[in-house]
Amino acid sequence: MSRVPWHCWALLAALVVMALWFGALEKGSAAWATALAAAGCLALVATPRERMPFLPLRLSRLPRRYDSAPALATLITAPGYGLSLFHGANPFDEFVHLVNGAIAGAVFAALVLADGRPRGRWHMAWVGLMFGLTLGVAWEGFEWLVNIIGDWQDTWTDVALTAGGATVASWLHGGHARNSPAGVACHESSPVAQAAHTERAGVAQG
Repeated sequence: MSRVPWHCWALLAALVVMALWFGALEKGSAAWATALAAAGCLALVATPRERMPFLPLRLSRLPRRYDSAPALATLITAPGYGLSLFHGANPFDEFVHLVNGAIAGAVFAALVLADGRPRGRWHMAWVGLMFGLTLGVAWEGFEWLVNIIGDWQDTWTDVALTAGGATVASWLHGGHARNSPAGVACHESSPVAQAAHTERAGVAQG
């Protein structure tokens, strides 16, 4: 738990406050949904993934600063349901797709770069674009299945904004020194990484 960054705790606390606020506004469904989302985010980030040898290596190497991503995305999205901001003439829906696309793209870029191999900005932008388009189309498909999808213009706009946010976030991750092989070597030399490596080797041999 001590590895979870302070900003993640702050966002989780903000989700609890938002759930209580929705409850005070007699938005029972939104209050419970937000509270359950906060609990899910807590369970996700409290998992000691660095010491879980069965996880994919990229996931176990994901820097802890990205733990805030699910809580931040939930905090941004929740008012759309609790306050009905997704309906009416306002840009909230577009804002959510753009920003959450960027958040998801940042996490995906970090997973790609977790192998320590440096990649250029334009390569990462292309990776982010493909990821963003896939994510956007998948989400619109989900909206179609549950019958909450808008018109065609709303659909392609949402996909484009999600892909655009993911592309920019991935581009910003390209060429960073923290993704160099030296950084990975430093990570692998830590006691936690060595213990995880030993456990993985034992599992493989078994």
